[in-house]
Amino acid sequence: MENTVGRRPKGAAMQHTCKICGAPAQYSYFGTISCRACKIFFKRNAEHGQETLQCLFDGHCEIDQNNRHVCSFCRLRKCFLSGMQIEKIRCALSKVNQKRNKTSIPMVTLMQSTQPILTDEQWNLLSDLSYCYDEHSQISICERYVSLQSTLPLKLRFKSASMIELFQTLMNGCRLLYTNNRDLYSLSFNDRSVLLHKTFKHVECISTNFILSRIGLTNYPAYYNTLETIIHPNVIPTAKLIANRCDFDTTVMKLFLAILSFSTINLTVYDTKTSTENLSDIKQVLHIQDTYIELTWRYLIYKYDAKRSILCFSDLIRCFFAVNNSVMQTYDIQWLTDAMNYVVNQTEDTIRYK
Repeated sequence: MENTVGRRPKGAAMQHTCKICGAPAQYSYFGTISCRACKIFFKRNAEHGQETLQCLFDGHCEIDQNNRHVCSFCRLRKCFLSGMQIEKIRCALSKVNQKRNKTSIPMVTLMQSTQPILTDEQWNLLSDLSYCYDEHSQISICERYVSLQSTLPLKLRFKSASMIELFQTLMNGCRLLYTNNRDLYSLSFNDRSVLLHKTFKHVECISTNFILSRIGLTNYPAYYNTLETIIHPNVIPTAKLIANRCDFDTTVMKLFLAILSFSTINLTVYDTKTSTENLSDIKQVLHIQDTYIELTWRYLIYKYDAKRSILCFSDLIRCFFAVNNSVMQTYDIQWLTDAMNYVVNQTEDTIRYK
């Protein structure tokens, strides 16, 4: 009898790892063994990415399966270093193009699928969103702030003036979520303005707390002591809850911020000036919002299993409710309101003429 122990079934593909991100891979694309996600990424960015993409960390980002969407510049560079070739893209494009299947995938199919289920267009949107958010993240500024504070005597760390200045820096950086979002400019200026005034407080609150959690500032008791002074003691339990709720994958957080920036729900009970009745094209706003919601769900299913995806989506909703409480509690803090209004007005001037 023929010995078949250890042999692969006929026709089975050998398992490898992607040379770019380390994800499971089976085939060679454009000259290098890679996963489908890196194949699509290279195909989309190889021609012009080296001129248009930028790295915020001096070109030293480590690319792996979990963070490959964070820095497109370093990911593309690793594609080239791993042996991917533009010439092989052009060769593939010279073949007969196959029609793309544009039929929508039912939710059950999405949950059961074990293959990447994001379209090229959705990967492109995700890449644009990553660039938009990474430009304003201010993580390096915050890390320098924490490092500087750590060198000071205990009594001089995280004083009110320096904390307020840090919050203002993060607040100003958050405006780029609006000014760099291409979907916002598909709307009239009136609708851009309504969404900006309606959503900025919540978007800024989530963005700021996410960054502060990432750099570990929310682990310092002195941080909360100063927060009591510059805001109010009642806000501390909510602030700690938000810090715990913001423990998300960076890409998931970017998607969450995008969804929220196009929100049409009444975020606060005092928000009467910017109600949805003032939107001239609410159907288009809802279409954009649905696009980001679907992208978020598809990305979660792509990265996790169905159970974890559902839990993550639920955590996003819980995070929003915690942030909404925080916005309500800080509504009458004068320095915060003044700083917020200043940034919103500056942002409005920018999006007026694009």
